[in-house]
Amino acid sequence: MNLKEYLIDSFMNLTSDGIVIVDINGTVLEVNKKFEELHGWTRDEVIGQVLPMTPDDFKEDALQLYKSLINGEQIKDFEAIKLRKDGTTFIANVSVSPLKDTDGNVVGFVGLERDISEKKRVEEELFESEKQYRRLLKLNPEPIVLHKDGLVLFVNDACCNLFGEASSDEFIGNSIYDYFCPKDKEVIIERIEQIMQMDNYSDFVERKMRKKDGTFFDAEISSIYVHKNIGNPVMQSVIRDLTERKKSEEAIIRSEKLSLIGQLAAGIAHDIRNPLTSLKGFVHLLKAKNADYVDVMMEELEHINYVVNEFMTLAKPHLSYYLESNPRELVQSVIAFLQPHAHLYNVQIQLDMDQDIPVIYCIPDQIKQVLINILKNAIESMVNGGLIQISVRNVLDERLIICVEDQGVGISEDKLTQLGEPFFTTKTNGTGLGLMVCKRIIHGHDGDLTIQSKINHGTTVQIELPIKK
Repeated sequence: MNLKEYLIDSFMNLTSDGIVIVDINGTVLEVNKKFEELHGWTRDEVIGQVLPMTPDDFKEDALQLYKSLINGEQIKDFEAIKLRKDGTTFIANVSVSPLKDTDGNVVGFVGLERDISEKKRVEEELFESEKQYRRLLKLNPEPIVLHKDGLVLFVNDACCNLFGEASSDEFIGNSIYDYFCPKDKEVIIERIEQIMQMDNYSDFVERKMRKKDGTFFDAEISSIYVHKNIGNPVMQSVIRDLTERKKSEEAIIRSEKLSLIGQLAAGIAHDIRNPLTSLKGFVHLLKAKNADYVDVMMEELEHINYVVNEFMTLAKPHLSYYLESNPRELVQSVIAFLQPHAHLYNVQIQLDMDQDIPVIYCIPDQIKQVLINILKNAIESMVNGGLIQISVRNVLDERLIICVEDQGVGISEDKLTQLGEPFFTTKTNGTGLGLMVCKRIIHGHDGDLTIQSKINHGTTVQIELPIKK
């Protein structure tokens, strides 16, 4: 075998494609070993046959293709059904090139075949799987959106209903940032980058979102990076409307306020009764024209006014606005408010506060409510009196730590894990909602509330709040 024949044989038999050479009428002149494997025929069985690998219904199309190539059209690359010797078929990717003599005349054709049946089967399965996936998303009762590079690719029916759109087509191609507050864009971009490094759904986070009519609503969102197709990953986000939940939480908070007011009424009445008794005595003295006690009377009146104002502040509803607040003033105000209640239980309150306590960004009324609830629980846990130590610490200008440590009866380990659950309480007349509300408020401020306790040694409640906006 000379070099030329060796090269031709190598070209024919070392390739992974089936090769067939035919004349201009489709008569087989030569095939390679891969062709024999693909079709099941031997070389001798197909040479001289007219397009044995092409089903009868498509032979006329193949001959028309040859004519178009003779007329100078470009090489054809297409998918076709091919026959095997046993009568079965497979799908092949086919490329046909003309063979020319030295004068440039087409004398035959070279056909290259590659079996893509498995590839087509996988594509069909993926297509069917994607159809099922989209159907499941479409009918899912939770609002779901698929997005990539900040653009919406798909939303389900529940998401359309949530945002007030008639169909998913109105979403597709829109920027996801159009549905958030403009000031949240940088935070959302940062969160998306974090989720892209995760394999599971992210924790739900609360955000304000905008409907079609421009109104905003409270929502919580969880996302996952879906690597469905290599090179074309998308983000899937689940959105939950928190409007009704927020209303329920506000109702519980209001209910807990009323409960606190009722329980503190005795202490407030006691605190008002003492200065009133003094005032009665001083009024009698004034009748004798002794005006030296007028200043003392004014101090007592101011104290009555302060207690009543604090009582009204707790009772009336407030708008939930975040404000720059002084923690020192908040803590001292709550201590002063609860002093009468502490006196009833023979409890002393000791405050230890760092000098450099910065302002925090919070809803003052809610933080007061948390402190009142925790301090009230501490007072009532010491039936024989005792000392409550409150410390306020500034940790590196990053966190504010408020600790309330009592000398009460303590809480057992098994009950400690259940604290904060609705309707679980260690009190005889408690509802179990107070601590649940406290935890919800602190978590809403991006903080944390932890409790440590030991039977007959007391309980320590620690509140951690961020020192930032």
